[in-house]
Amino acid sequence: MRTRVLFVCSRNAGRSQMAEGIARTLLPHCEIFSAGERPSVISPVAISVMAERGIDISSQYSKGTGDLPPGDFDVLVILGLWENPDRLPRARRVIREILPDPRDLSGSTGGVKEGFRMLRDLLWEKIRAWEEEGVFRVEGKG
Repeated sequence: MRTRVLFVCSRNAGRSQMAEGIARTLLPHCEIFSAGERPSVISPVAISVMAERGIDISSQYSKGTGDLPPGDFDVLVILGLWENPDRLPRARRVIREILPDPRDLSGSTGGVKEGFRMLRDLLWEKIRAWEEEGVFRVEGKG
């Protein structure tokens, strides 16, 4: 049975979508999901900057927690503010790593796309480090 990992953020439009794509690449032993508290539309900029790294997230779509398959998760990674913690899915292990909205990282020099690139690279490093630390290895799974 594979480890079930869920990445969440407020809208499931950027951070958690990018994390899902990266995790599918780096964690083949896991079953990866993403969701948002207020689902929106996946950002075309997120799709574009992920493609730069060879990761296609164009078939992913924004989901709420009600759109997820039933059952608890092994690891829940919270990447953005979540207004109602009582509505978070249950998980054996929870990581709170509140990252800025990629639009807020853009600054005046690089624009919005550069903010998404910065977030993509940060997510890549964090997910890789968590994997090396064994965060996604759950006893009895994987």
